[in-house]
Amino acid sequence: MMKLESGRQLTDEQFKDMVLLLLSELLDRHYQNKHTDHEYYDSADVKQLLKISDRTLQRLRKSDEIPHIRIGKKIFYPKSFFTEASKNLRKD
Repeated sequence: MMKLESGRQLTDEQFKDMVLLLLSELLDRHYQNKHTDHEYYDSADVKQLLKISDRTLQRLRKSDEIPHIRIGKKIFYPKSFFTEASKNLRKD
């Protein structure tokens, strides 16, 4: 267990949730401060880009057909994957 300055103790689960929340907030702030190209898409961006449903995107993640990272409850997809896939489609 970890103690806060107030002397209150956090369980391991509460500590993990707090760390994930902080990481998520840092990522959000990073995107807000960056007015140029983002390095990652979120799920809503990918669904709109590919014109697919939540369930289809979930299947693509589960089958490892689409790379992704999870930070807290949010899932992000590297833009480079879509850029390369688009280039490969144009070549064919």
